[in-house]
Amino acid sequence: MSYADYLRSHLSSILICICLIALVCFVLAVTGVSISVYLLISSMIAVAAVLASIVDHLRRRPFYSDLMTSAREIEHPLWIAEMVDRPDFIEGEVAYDALRAISKAANDDVSTYRRQASDYREYIETWVHEAKSPLAAAHLMLENLVDAVPAGEIAERVCDKADALEEELDRVETYIEQALFFARSEALDRDYLIRSHSLKELVTEAIKANARSMIAAHVAPMRRGLDLEVFTDDKWMVFILGQLIQNSVKYACSDGAVIEFSGRMVDADTAREAIVLTVRDNGCGVPAADLPRVFEKGFTGENGRTGKRSTGIGLYLVSRLCSKMGIGVAADSVEGEGFAVHLRFPNNKMHYFEQE
Repeated sequence: MSYADYLRSHLSSILICICLIALVCFVLAVTGVSISVYLLISSMIAVAAVLASIVDHLRRRPFYSDLMTSAREIEHPLWIAEMVDRPDFIEGEVAYDALRAISKAANDDVSTYRRQASDYREYIETWVHEAKSPLAAAHLMLENLVDAVPAGEIAERVCDKADALEEELDRVETYIEQALFFARSEALDRDYLIRSHSLKELVTEAIKANARSMIAAHVAPMRRGLDLEVFTDDKWMVFILGQLIQNSVKYACSDGAVIEFSGRMVDADTAREAIVLTVRDNGCGVPAADLPRVFEKGFTGENGRTGKRSTGIGLYLVSRLCSKMGIGVAADSVEGEGFAVHLRFPNNKMHYFEQE
């Protein structure tokens, strides 16, 4: 706080002091005191007022300067009370005590909500693991049921129904996996290990994990240029690729549906050298107006409102997890021709340490 700011904040006191000096001069003049005497007295009063204001300003300046600096530079406002010393003037003490009380209450609330969020995340993770057991049992019972039905027309109808039920169970498993990874995305560092992995192996594992959905939708996978190594976490990356596959399956065309995985190196021999994996399909594509929002949470767009049972969570999770892992993600599309997502893996290992 500058001295000019201090004077501006005490303008009323300054006006009162000026009026007091004028009144003293008037009284002395009426009583017949010489001009030099009441000018001397007025000067003494003015100098005393100025000195008092300077001393008061010097007392207040450290507190307000620290407060302004902390508010401007500290990352989290709740830390301000810890960075400012308690002043020795009454207004500052009141403000400081109020700031401490507010900070304490806010920190207590934040701690409570964090604890509740942590408990809820742990519950979701436990629930997901428990829910997988009955789903696996349901898959096994369906297989046993199909094997137990005698051959014939009835068997064919039972197999058709069983296949449809298997598809629905797979969809439930997908939603459960989404819930698990969504919960874990808040604390990804608890289960995150960066290593060098073959891009071809990651894609192959993701295709195997989602093979039933692709077969049901008659989507053929294509791979090219995947003989590359990337730095990533294999489990999280397989999940991300699975979400992209499920998205392509959901909007696949009825005839000749294809999902292509292609890799290439960009910006070779520079600090920005990276591997780009492109996942491209030939489905219905995304309208140009919807493309900038495809990674937003809950956004389904025009295609999602036409009976595709879209939740707007899959691509949001892809974007969220890629951001956590330091992987660039972008999308492009031509409506009616297909949709593509580009994943950029930096080849500079230090990039991942900077993300942490």
